[in-house]
Amino acid sequence: MYENRSDTAINSIKQKFQTMYTPKHAEGEYPDSVDGPVKGMTQVAGIAPYKTRTLYWDVCAPELPSKQNLPPADGTDSFMSEIGAQPRSFTWKWVEG
Repeated sequence: MYENRSDTAINSIKQKFQTMYTPKHAEGEYPDSVDGPVKGMTQVAGIAPYKTRTLYWDVCAPELPSKQNLPPADGTDSFMSEIGAQPRSFTWKWVEG
């Protein structure tokens, strides 16, 4: 959710995400997630003055699956092969008038 507290519309938002993944591990081990690369993405936001808007992001880190175990065929403990992303800093561009 992004909130524009200005009297100028926001045109686009650049959001940075910290990716995370579970590193390769032996069966029966449950390691903590580790940080992957930071990914920056830009999206046209179109947020009018003094309004809010929910934006959805699809964060892709194709280099991470090779650093993980393959998900088990039976689906158990599949969460141990998940990749996540947490939002970090963001910047925006105002609509120029």
